[in-house]
Amino acid sequence: MTMKRIAILQCSAARDSATEALDIALALASFDYPVQLILSDEAVKSLLNQPSKRYAMLELLDAEPIAISSTNITDTTALPANIDTVIVSPQQLKHHLNQFDEVLQFS
Repeated sequence: MTMKRIAILQCSAARDSATEALDIALALASFDYPVQLILSDEAVKSLLNQPSKRYAMLELLDAEPIAISSTNITDTTALPANIDTVIVSPQQLKHHLNQFDEVLQFS
């Protein structure tokens, strides 16, 4: 049986939203679900302002790299070096999300 690929789309930098999105991504990854946390627009601030070792745990659990989709990111060197990330342009985000079986959105 093939497990569904799940995207966790975080659209807000609010601490509660960031914590919930990351908790769900970590929980799914710990059960070997193919999961990717996607930070969109303002949500990128949660990674830049308060980088957490918990984000790096996604890589340890073999989750896909955190996808960053924001027009505000022009300097990728500002992203934490210890956290595996990929850049998805805002124009490509819809196409990227279509690759997943389920999308859970946190706003």
